Amino acid sequence: MKYTNLPLLQVCLVFFLGVWFGFTDFGLDFSTYLLINLSLFVLFVISFLLTRPYPELTSLFTLMAVLFLFSLGALNTTIHLPKHQENHFTHLLSKDLSNGGFITFEGEVVKPLKSSAYKDKYEVSLISVQGITTKGNVLFQIPVSNELCITSNSKISGFGKLNVFEDPQNPQQFNYRHYMFTQQMSHTIDSEAAQIRVETHSEFSFMSFGERARRKIQASLDKHGFTKDQMDIIQALLLGQKQDIDPETYDSFSKAGVVHILAVSGLHVGILLLILQFVTKGLLRVKYGRFLREISVLLGIWGFATLAGFTPSVLRAAVMFSFLSLALNYRRKTSAINTLALSAIFLISINPYFIYQVGFQLSYLAVISIVTLQPGLSKLYQPKFFADQKIWDILTVTLTAQLGVLPVSLYYFHQFPGLFLVSNLVILPGLGIILAGGILVIVLSLSGILPDFLASLYGQLLDLLLSFVNWIASKEGLVFSDIYFTKSMLIASLVLFFSLVLWNSKHKLWSYSLLNVSLLVLLVCIYLEKRSQLQQEETVVFQTYRNSQLGLLKGSILNLYSDKIQPKDSIKDAYHIKNYKTLKGIDEIQLSGFRNIYKLNSTEVLFVLDSIPVYPKSNFQPHYLLLKNSPNINLDRLISELKPKQIIADGSNYKTDVERWQASAKEFDVKFHSTWENGAFVLLKN
Repeated sequence: MKYTNLPLLQVCLVFFLGVWFGFTDFGLDFSTYLLINLSLFVLFVISFLLTRPYPELTSLFTLMAVLFLFSLGALNTTIHLPKHQENHFTHLLSKDLSNGGFITFEGEVVKPLKSSAYKDKYEVSLISVQGITTKGNVLFQIPVSNELCITSNSKISGFGKLNVFEDPQNPQQFNYRHYMFTQQMSHTIDSEAAQIRVETHSEFSFMSFGERARRKIQASLDKHGFTKDQMDIIQALLLGQKQDIDPETYDSFSKAGVVHILAVSGLHVGILLLILQFVTKGLLRVKYGRFLREISVLLGIWGFATLAGFTPSVLRAAVMFSFLSLALNYRRKTSAINTLALSAIFLISINPYFIYQVGFQLSYLAVISIVTLQPGLSKLYQPKFFADQKIWDILTVTLTAQLGVLPVSLYYFHQFPGLFLVSNLVILPGLGIILAGGILVIVLSLSGILPDFLASLYGQLLDLLLSFVNWIASKEGLVFSDIYFTKSMLIASLVLFFSLVLWNSKHKLWSYSLLNVSLLVLLVCIYLEKRSQLQQEETVVFQTYRNSQLGLLKGSILNLYSDKIQPKDSIKDAYHIKNYKTLKGIDEIQLSGFRNIYKLNSTEVLFVLDSIPVYPKSNFQPHYLLLKNSPNINLDRLISELKPKQIIADGSNYKTDVERWQASAKEFDVKFHSTWENGAFVLLKN
């Protein structure tokens, strides 16, 4: 492939780097970013004008173009950052109100989010805070209640407790604060039903229209006896709502390597595009038929996106396939890579936070891999018959897509489904039938003419899908999990992947050199990471509610000391321990009960004081003192006698005791760490 003929790809890559760079905080104000962009634009125009009389200055023009595009990407990010938006609500908050304070507010519901067992959750766009007009999105939470009807476009006013999202309390845990940052939310408002007023907004919005349409479809389908599992699959595949899927079912799809079909994305919209192209083909016979066909296809794509609630995955797919449908309908010669790049630039221009979203990364890597690598792979074998041609096409598409997403999926999810080829080979050919059949069932159901036998037949088809996925997922020996994969390994893998994407058969020397260097970099990176893993030493006091857990990590072995050691498997499989084990590359966990003294190195000792406050009183000065199970002690006297340099209070202590101890430590100028407030205490040795 001649990548010099793909200007949009080059523009996209430089723009993306600028967008990513824009999230780096250098303390510059918005006017400085704007001045830099204007200066580079002037230099860009001057260099362009100079290239005509002086062709030898083309390199200067290229450099100015790259710098201007890069700065334009950074400016785009800067515009969207809250700190550069004067009326963003975070600028109105005092130190006391920014976390844990009560505020009065008014806002409009953007969309309902997945509820927890105790809380209903909504994304709310603020209109005012403390009576001052403002903007910005927050997560609004309220106890689960049937009294209130809150939908998209509803207006909420009242008061609630404002909290900022915190970092995880234990190392290597999922960072919910960073995830909400990618959703452009930094705070949550917790309220009660009696503290708010809900008004139905009369203005039209596509989000509320889609929500009403989904409720109407669901009510219509409920009349035909679909089971909960069947309805969950229909909601996910056809309505873009996967939040109600049973966690075990979702886990089965993940282990089978087909979890992507549960999120409406490029696969679903691509199939829909083919269906719409086929259905509207007859319009080409009438006057202005090509225009009418394109309008019909675009209405179908964006109508589906509206129905799916404009989730990030369906929004990406709708934008990309809208560009592609225009090219197909008007028979324009275009590269799929250029189309992909154009859609990415469009999306990132609207919302630069997309670059941090895992779905965005996975979807674009998969499509890039399919478009660039699948044609070459498919040429390795030339089937003679229609059936094996289709099987070979599915295999090559699945392999290249998996190759593209492998580095990112290993980094985020640390597992690899060994039977992904089998599951995709069976499910993908039938997915078109499931989607087309689902659309037919929905249309007939809304029209009130859906026959029972057809509803039953479609339900059996969904049961067959679930049974097959569960069977594949049951082969747990072929699901490789807890894979050690670090950020440096991710970057090296992506470099190797793009060296394959940039392969050019007309420049084999350059291509082989880039490929070999990339492979060498990856191997060196893996070696260094494994070496670092074997040399790592770390002491961790985990934050656990009403329990004490101390971890001493050396190499790939974790010695875990816990108050509760029965049953052992439940402790090792605890969320924070399992994540820590995976991300540190731990091969073995040795579980024991607590002892009082731990020698961390030749000079430093950790002393554990529990509910029985007994400690040596002569010639004993531990560097670290761990307080657990709320010992009845006089900390002032203990500090005077033991003279610790650092005091740690874990989650097994009462908060009132921790607050009292913290005051004593401050009085004696001794460092104090409460895992209740500050999360786990981590002491690195290397």
